[in-house]
Amino acid sequence: MRFAKKLPVLSTIPRSGTWFLRYAVSFLSHLDRGGRIEDRITGEVVGPPSGVPFDFRHFRGGPLFLARKTLRHDHVFIGHTTCPGFADIAGSFSWWSKTAFHVPGYDYLHEGLNYDYTPIDLAKYQYTPVSVRALEKAASAGRSAPLALVYRNPLAQAASYFRYCMAHTSPVYNTFKGRSLADISFRDYLFGSALPSYAKQFVSFQAMAARHPGLVRLVPYEHLMARPEEVLADLLNHLSGMSRSDWPNLPHAVHLARREHLKAVEAELGRSLDGTRVGNGSHMRQGRLREQLGGAIRDETIGQLRSMGIDVDQFVWPAANDFGDFPSQERQVAAE
Repeated sequence: MRFAKKLPVLSTIPRSGTWFLRYAVSFLSHLDRGGRIEDRITGEVVGPPSGVPFDFRHFRGGPLFLARKTLRHDHVFIGHTTCPGFADIAGSFSWWSKTAFHVPGYDYLHEGLNYDYTPIDLAKYQYTPVSVRALEKAASAGRSAPLALVYRNPLAQAASYFRYCMAHTSPVYNTFKGRSLADISFRDYLFGSALPSYAKQFVSFQAMAARHPGLVRLVPYEHLMARPEEVLADLLNHLSGMSRSDWPNLPHAVHLARREHLKAVEAELGRSLDGTRVGNGSHMRQGRLREQLGGAIRDETIGQLRSMGIDVDQFVWPAANDFGDFPSQERQVAAE
């Protein structure tokens, strides 16, 4: 099988709509190829009744997905990674190489995995070889397939990831410096681990977008949640390298990727979609850290990010007196 040397990359910062995007794009691709999907809540069958049903049981979450008949390229990457091509200019940020990600998984394409066997969903084959070296070279020169990052307000992202990691099955995620996350204050978690990792991933796309503005796009998660069909269509146009106004299966795909439906799928499977929860718990959790997201911590967050060269104007910040309700202002379309 040929190596994927040109690969559209749709990266997300953890807890910024990753599984919504994986399922919405997968549903779209499946329907575009004549498949069918039964809504587990309403019983409605989307697509031709004779079409191949969507295989929820064997869906693994990529990070590669067959995109033939939907995008220009055969495959698309949807997951967490720093921006391909950034390594050539990383030296512009003196802190970047000295800052480690606090948990694995922020940078899939640069974690030294065996990329000859990169998992793929929706295909008849389980793995596709990816040439990371070729991806890096093409992106550095501005000749790669399109790249995009979906990112969330860093305070809301950290709060969501804090809750997520607390309930993770692995001690790599549910502990911090040898202590249970349940015994750590959110402030210590934010400034000691979450925010530096966020900045490291985000700045790679920020810098590459400045270097190749037509190639790299940054999209706020809050915009995606507020207008999922419109924003996702724009993202797909970018990743396709074309301007298309008609995506007939997109409304169905977005509706099927709604939170309630995916939770019904989890109930049917008897496990969380991402496989990280104990028993049959869901990773699509909602909670609040209201008392910890006030204006003072926002100002300190902004100051630290600015000192690292982050353009904080890219974020959708709530009003300083609005932090108590900030997590609930987003329309929760689906999984984070």
